[in-house]
Amino acid sequence: MNDPHALFAFSRNGGATGARLRAQDWSSHPLGPVEGWPAALRTTLGIVLGSAFPTFMTWGPGHHLFHNDAYLPMLGRKAGLPLGRPYAEVWDEVWSDLAPYVDKVMQGESFFFENYATTLDRHGQPDRAYFTFSFSPLHDAEHAGVKGLLCTVIEVTDKVLALARHKEAEERLALSLEASGNIGTWSYDLETGATHVDERFARLFQVDAALARSGTELARFTGMIHPDDRGAILAAIDHAIATETLYDVEYRIPQRTGRDAWVNARGKVFRDVDTGRRRFAGVAVDITDRKCAEQRRIDSEQMAAAASRRAEESTRRLDVLLDAAPVGIIYVDMTGKLLIANAFNRSIWGEHPAPGAVDQYAEWKGWWLDESGQPGKRVGPHEWPIARVLRGEEAAGCVAEIEPFGMPGVRRSILVQAAVIRNEAGEPIGGVAANIEITAQVAAERAMKDSETRFRLIANNIPQIVWAADAAGENDYVNNRWYEYTGVPASHRADEDFRPLVHRDDLPLLEERWRHCIATGTQLELEHRLRHRSGQFRWVLNRAMPALDSAGRPTRWLGTLTDIHDKKTGEEALRQESRRKDDFLAMLAHELRNPLAPIASAAHMLALGLLNPDRARQSSEVIVRQVAHMKSLVDDLLDVSRVTRGLVQLDLGEVDLAGVLASAIEQVRPLVDARGHALHLETDYVNPTVRGDRVRLVQIVANLLANAAKYTPPGGIIALSVGVLPGRVTIGVRDNGIGIGPEVLPHVFGLFTQAERTPDRSQGGLGLGLALVQSLVQLHGGTVSAASAGAGQGSTFTVTLPALAR
Repeated sequence: MNDPHALFAFSRNGGATGARLRAQDWSSHPLGPVEGWPAALRTTLGIVLGSAFPTFMTWGPGHHLFHNDAYLPMLGRKAGLPLGRPYAEVWDEVWSDLAPYVDKVMQGESFFFENYATTLDRHGQPDRAYFTFSFSPLHDAEHAGVKGLLCTVIEVTDKVLALARHKEAEERLALSLEASGNIGTWSYDLETGATHVDERFARLFQVDAALARSGTELARFTGMIHPDDRGAILAAIDHAIATETLYDVEYRIPQRTGRDAWVNARGKVFRDVDTGRRRFAGVAVDITDRKCAEQRRIDSEQMAAAASRRAEESTRRLDVLLDAAPVGIIYVDMTGKLLIANAFNRSIWGEHPAPGAVDQYAEWKGWWLDESGQPGKRVGPHEWPIARVLRGEEAAGCVAEIEPFGMPGVRRSILVQAAVIRNEAGEPIGGVAANIEITAQVAAERAMKDSETRFRLIANNIPQIVWAADAAGENDYVNNRWYEYTGVPASHRADEDFRPLVHRDDLPLLEERWRHCIATGTQLELEHRLRHRSGQFRWVLNRAMPALDSAGRPTRWLGTLTDIHDKKTGEEALRQESRRKDDFLAMLAHELRNPLAPIASAAHMLALGLLNPDRARQSSEVIVRQVAHMKSLVDDLLDVSRVTRGLVQLDLGEVDLAGVLASAIEQVRPLVDARGHALHLETDYVNPTVRGDRVRLVQIVANLLANAAKYTPPGGIIALSVGVLPGRVTIGVRDNGIGIGPEVLPHVFGLFTQAERTPDRSQGGLGLGLALVQSLVQLHGGTVSAASAGAGQGSTFTVTLPALAR
């Protein structure tokens, strides 16, 4: 029987393709099993597979194709085809073009193709590609004649396309320069000092074109620059050459016609990659037309400024007349754009932004007064009298309560009358409105009615966050407590959207309740979470009640927000603590009850007096063992109780830590051996000393080791390590046991959460060991921490104690 490894020896360096070749079943392939392949085929295929250059070969009359790993990128989606497929099937899209060459190669000829263009289907769609490759015949000396083809190939698509783009860019640049007619090029050789320019550049400088092309000195051109500009230009040239930075200047060239031509010259120093020679080259653009246009623009702007000054003088005269009027007056065009607002109007409304259309009247904050029949409702942008006359009414008026711009919380009552303005032909060209403040009159009428309601609402809600809204539910007031609580800057307006501050899970219910209250006029009362300035969402009680008019309709809303987070979370914490205590008591009852069954059984057998001495001794040992277990449980409870109540007194002294570790290991050795664990001691061969109670320190280490032994499956690894840091000593206990879940880890040292680590309680005990460890370590002035990557990832407990100086 042939050795399969020997058969495929030629493919050992074939990478992924070699592995595929070895895995493929060749028994049904036209070439037959590998053991029957000619030596020339296997030898050449080994060379192909081991080559780092993209290579493929074909063999036999069917031209069966093999390739190496480097050839895979060229196959694209065809890379998954089985090896040995006929060449005509793999590259069916190009076979008609290449088949004649393949036939000639099989007759002994060789071919080399450079930048060969073809269209391939490698990625699901035809794409144009270019290759440089060679075809060489493969001779089989054993059977005489050409049996195959060898091809080394490299794809040059990117190179060919880049050269084409470069050539195209050069052609476009030449065409652009030719078409522009006013862009010239120049080049100054820094080695020879010769300057060469094209015809357009020579024309700008009024230099003979033939002389410019053949090369001349730079001074011939710089001497043509306007004397006022020449010094700065020469300095800019020197700086650009010395620092090899961009040269970008503008200067004038006096012309024979008597006018100046403006030129923008840009260039830089270029270095020949092969020779290292430098040349200073660039372009010069005739910008005379642009400069003239700029001057015309400046002249036009100056004329416009003069006309504007004259218009401003007329406007000032009109302003004086309007400002003398004892009412607020505004004038708008037919689009609603505010053109004029006199001083008295600004005193009523404040410095409001000038709207450019009727839709922007929404910025005017106004609410209908009682006399309107819809008290408390926001005046819409198209309901203002000035908007109504623009829609076709000859005159319109209203009485409203407004909030002036820049005065949050301030309310003024105004009477507005508007009328349309028409030109000489009777066509409407705009509107005018007069505003009269009637705040005092309105306030006097409703002072008695509102005073009692306001007093009651404010008095009942001052200690909490206070907010107010209009009849439609739009917020228009919050007290300072809102800004202090939420951290929102006090510069923010009271009517800004509050919803981003409400917890997204509570917002839908709050909005639903609020819409119901607005529709029905019923009181709002709801608990939800609100974002505190700390970033935490805290529980608040949101209450609001409406102020009603004489018809029982809500005119305003006043509400409060009361923080109830501590109360709500405290109740939940008490419930969780109670559950943990209940779980612990149930577990304690279970642990104390377990030993009673074997004790009762053994005692009953002894009481019958029917046992032989051996059985009597076994029953006694059961009783002794179970009583000892119950005593251990009670001792743990008493120990934790004494420590937590501060009744434990430490016998402090200088303690040798090595002895502590030895005693702790001795205590837990039976448990470790019984569970088949490997216990390693990791120390840097120092013997640190600490000040502490030796017995309690042994108890700390023993508890941690016992905990690791219990919660590590049999055959585990436990590591006890000691480290010394400046002023500190660390004791680490690491295991590869069941680990600690992230939800338990923060509570692992608690009295009533330990039992949650193992629901089946298969390890026994009350789970008080870690709570006792933490208390004893703290009595020694140290700390203890726990770490775990999660369930099944093991645990690490680290005790840190103050070290004594040696």
